Amino acid sequence: MALPWALAVLSLLPLLDAQDPACAILKPAPITNATLERLSGKWFYIASVFRNPEYNQSARQIQATFFYFTPNITEDVILLREYQTTGGQCVYNSSYLQVQRENGTLSRYADKQDVTEEQLREFHEALKCMGLRETEVLYTDGKKDLCGPLEKQHEEERKKENKGSQVNTELG
Repeated sequence: MALPWALAVLSLLPLLDAQDPACAILKPAPITNATLERLSGKWFYIASVFRNPEYNQSARQIQATFFYFTPNITEDVILLREYQTTGGQCVYNSSYLQVQRENGTLSRYADKQDVTEEQLREFHEALKCMGLRETEVLYTDGKKDLCGPLEKQHEEERKKENKGSQVNTELG
């Protein structure tokens, strides 16, 4: 389940050759190390539009989602850790995504739960360029997020692991 959502975030919409000059910013760009570094960190799934009815139905079940991208530039992979609130419960999933540098992507994501009017306007302009309607957008609600406690637990576990490996390094 995490892989389709991650791909949706990284490639919200398939890139088309835009004829409208206002859509020129949607031109594909190569994925570079700098791109991967910008992706690193915590991101919030805000909204989506899917042409595939199956994905659209699945997206309707999501109440809130946030995730972490941890790129490994040397191996061209990204560790994805996803926290998703669905059906009144938190579901955690982690997986590795292979980076395909030769394929440019259109990315729409937010590093905060609340997006600005400007960010929303840009998203709506991108929809229009891709031939989609604002009425097709499915939004999430960060207020329904139930994954905060699990995220904190995982963070504490990672801190303990890091502390333990530092001690082992100092002893070795």
